[in-house]
Amino acid sequence: MSHAPLAAVCETEIEQALKARGLLLNRPRRDVLHVLLRAPQPLDVDGVLAAARRDGSLVSRAAVSRFLTLLNTLGLAEVAARRNARRFFRLRRATRTISLSCVRRNEILQIQDDALADSVEQLLERLGYRLAEGIEFRVEPVEERDAA
Repeated sequence: MSHAPLAAVCETEIEQALKARGLLLNRPRRDVLHVLLRAPQPLDVDGVLAAARRDGSLVSRAAVSRFLTLLNTLGLAEVAARRNARRFFRLRRATRTISLSCVRRNEILQIQDDALADSVEQLLERLGYRLAEGIEFRVEPVEERDAA
């Protein structure tokens, strides 16, 4: 398993993108951003909120949700995986990352495989589509599937 790649965006770039739209990187947003910059894997709203609160932040759940959605809309963050209605966010990566979401183990593995990412994009192009939100596969452990 490879480690999560570094984010392609930094705090300064995000602050400039917000400022260009008349928005500030206020304390609650900065607290959320610091959590995302340190996160080893994608986090949902509750995961970001819990990490921010562990760091002493008073940010609200609504503020976390709104900021994650804003970052996604601005192209600075992406939805790396989904579980039912929950979306797991990460800051945009410098390299393409494929998310393997294992619900049974409650984990999201992130791998870098340019050949696989190229293949998925080429397949979609042949079918007349393009990626809207990264690449995610829902997986289950082989030993659990074989035992069933």
